Amino acid sequence: MNELEIHRCFFIRGKKVIETDEGKFFMVPKGNREKVFRYLETKKFPFFLPILSVYRGTYEVYRYMNDDIDINDKAINLVHILSLLHIKTTTYQEVVLDNIKKIYEDILNRLDSLFQFYQELVQNIESQVYMSPDAYLFIRNSSLFFQNLEQSRQFLEQWYQSKKNATKERLVFLHGSPNLDTFIDGDNPCFMDWDFSHKGYVIYDFLYFYKKNYLLLEMQSLFQIYQSKYPFSEEELYLFYSLILLDEKIQFSSNYYENTILVQDRVAYAFKARKFVLEQNQKKQKTNQEEFSE
Repeated sequence: MNELEIHRCFFIRGKKVIETDEGKFFMVPKGNREKVFRYLETKKFPFFLPILSVYRGTYEVYRYMNDDIDINDKAINLVHILSLLHIKTTTYQEVVLDNIKKIYEDILNRLDSLFQFYQELVQNIESQVYMSPDAYLFIRNSSLFFQNLEQSRQFLEQWYQSKKNATKERLVFLHGSPNLDTFIDGDNPCFMDWDFSHKGYVIYDFLYFYKKNYLLLEMQSLFQIYQSKYPFSEEELYLFYSLILLDEKIQFSSNYYENTILVQDRVAYAFKARKFVLEQNQKKQKTNQEEFSE
C-alpha cells in the first residue's frame, strides 16, 4: 500500500476515502483494532471490515464498500447483526456491589443535576415579565421533563434493588457506537469504527442506537426485533428505561432562534422516550399475563 499512488481523497459519512490504481479504500488513523478483530474471530463473528494493510505506519487501510440500501432495511439488518454480536460474546461474572453502587450513584448524580437545572430554569423563566419563544416552549413542556426524570429515578431504584440481591450478571462485547454510519450493508454486511468497543452491559449498544436515531427510525419495532433475538432481563430493562428517559442538559446560547430549536428537539425526545418506555412496558406486562394464564 505504501507504493500505491493516491489520485484523489474525499470523505463519506466522516470516513476518509482514497482512490488509487487498485480501487477505493477507507483510511483511518491506526488504532488497537487488530486485537479486537482477533477476539471477534475467536467468537466466530465475521461481521467486521478486516484491515488490509497499514499505510506509512500511521493509517489502517480497509476495502471500500458502498451501500445504497433503504435506511429502514439497513436498520433492521443492523439490529440483527448487533444481536448476533451480543449472543456470541455473552459471558457471566460475579456481581461486584461496589461497581453497581458506582453506576447507581453516577446516574443518580446526573438525575439530580438535571432536576436542579430544570428547577432553576423554571424559576428564572417565571420571574421574567415577557417570555422569549424558547422560554415559553420550555415552560409549556416542563412537566414532561420532570415526569421523565421522576420515572427514570424509579426505574433506577428498581434496577439497584434487583442488583443488590443478584449474584451473577451477564456482560457482552459492545460495539460502542452502533449507528447507520458505522454499519455497511450489502452482500457482506459489517460494522466499522470499533474504537469504543468494550465489555459491558448489553443495554448500552441499543441505547446508543436509539439516541442517535429516535427521530429517523421507528424504534419500537426495531427494539422488538432485537428483543426477539436477545431479550433483556427484567433488571436490564430497568436500567435501559432509566437511561432512555434521562436526557442531556439543554445548552442554551444567546440566540433565541437556536435555543427554540434546541428546546423543540428536547421536547421531541422527551415525548418519544416516554411513549417508547410506556409501550414497551405495556407489551412486557401483556406477555407476562399471557404466560401466567397459560
